[in-house]
Amino acid sequence: MHNIQIDSEFQALIPPLSAEERAQLEANLLADGCRDPLVVWGDVLVDGHNRHEICTRHGLPFEVVAREFDSREDVVVWMVDNQRGRRNLNDFQRTELQLKKKSAIAAKARSNQQGGQGGVLLPANSPKAIDTRKEIAAAAGVGENTVSKVERIQETAAPELVTALRESKVSINAAA
Repeated sequence: MHNIQIDSEFQALIPPLSAEERAQLEANLLADGCRDPLVVWGDVLVDGHNRHEICTRHGLPFEVVAREFDSREDVVVWMVDNQRGRRNLNDFQRTELQLKKKSAIAAKARSNQQGGQGGVLLPANSPKAIDTRKEIAAAAGVGENTVSKVERIQETAAPELVTALRESKVSINAAA
């Protein structure tokens, strides 16, 4: 059996499945087995948290593939980008998911700024400079203004409003 470790920070990156999505995944796994391998970084699970839990609970076999990453930040970026293509998310959910890699992008930007000799900072218009908000907006398929609104909502909104946004009951503009 596999010695898979669950990293709570990585697990928290992934938006939870709705009850309906979870029931469908469980039904699919019971009917067809686990067709997609789980992905680990060392022993740490980075893709397949829901499949792992369901397969483990039911004693279903699963495959594991290892991926190499240079850092935790690289894992975060890969996990968020991997989820983007997997689910039918609304603008708020896509932006919220992409914002989870903001600190990883910022860390990479800081690293890139330590440019040439002696750690000279690169100007903002350098080809190696990274515009975090622009990158997040492009990845989420929304405008930079929407990214700003979602950040503001995350900082100040009541949990009930965030839930309504995730369920497409309220628009980002109305919530902002």
